[in-house]
Amino acid sequence: MCLVEPLRIYLRESSKPFARRPNGSRALPPRNADHRAGSADKFDLFLDDDARTDPSAVSDSYVLVNFRPVVTKRNRRMDCGVAGYDNTFGLPPFFPTRLRCEDYIYRLWIQQDGIAAAHVDAAQNHLKSGYMRNPLVSEILNEEVANLLKRKIKASLNRIDELSISFDYEGEVTAQDAQEILEKMRRLHARTLAAAAATRNGERAEALRLLAANLHKAFYAFEPDFFQHNLVRIMDDVVSVIKGSLELWPTLIEICYFQKGRKGLPQIRVNNQRKRAA
Repeated sequence: MCLVEPLRIYLRESSKPFARRPNGSRALPPRNADHRAGSADKFDLFLDDDARTDPSAVSDSYVLVNFRPVVTKRNRRMDCGVAGYDNTFGLPPFFPTRLRCEDYIYRLWIQQDGIAAAHVDAAQNHLKSGYMRNPLVSEILNEEVANLLKRKIKASLNRIDELSISFDYEGEVTAQDAQEILEKMRRLHARTLAAAAATRNGERAEALRLLAANLHKAFYAFEPDFFQHNLVRIMDDVVSVIKGSLELWPTLIEICYFQKGRKGLPQIRVNNQRKRAA
């Protein structure tokens, strides 16, 4: 993978080797696209580059070139996928959440019989930008909450059908859940302060100290009980909205079928003009 920005090129190897199965066939690697770690990745880019002075200005282009064609039911990410399905019956809804894990439902939904994920041999471009994003520390918190939510939903999945999924998780958060996140954030906080102490750039040192203070504030001063209490509140709200939408979705599909049979659904013919030859 190549990260490109003006006058600076980072080369990061992120390939995962294929494991050999006993019968000689190749198994998929346990993870893919781990270089796209999201906000935590942007945090690392800022900490590792002593020339940077503004964490909100971290912006890079990713060219992903190591995709390989495969059909699998163990889809870890919906990167470079090909949609091929009979859509006459309908599809499940996205998760209605601001945590930016709305498409995670499809990574669970493909586990049922008759459904699989197809990936193609391709190169794919991604832009990592702060445009229309919350401050970096808020994005870190968002990411940690989203990761916890996905783990909880996956662990409690109890049903998958044509239009939806069902899970037992109700939004509870254990002390261990909160502590694991806080330990990770304490290490990140310590790295940030260490980077501030090591740099000779006064502007960067101030930015790093401010970043550390915001991280401390966003995670409720790393106080376990207070953080767990607020995490429970967030998770309970998110899960309630998701479960409500999953219950409502089949009814909405029925309404669409009724409307389709009565009048038909809105249609428009695309009539794009052909590009004229130069």
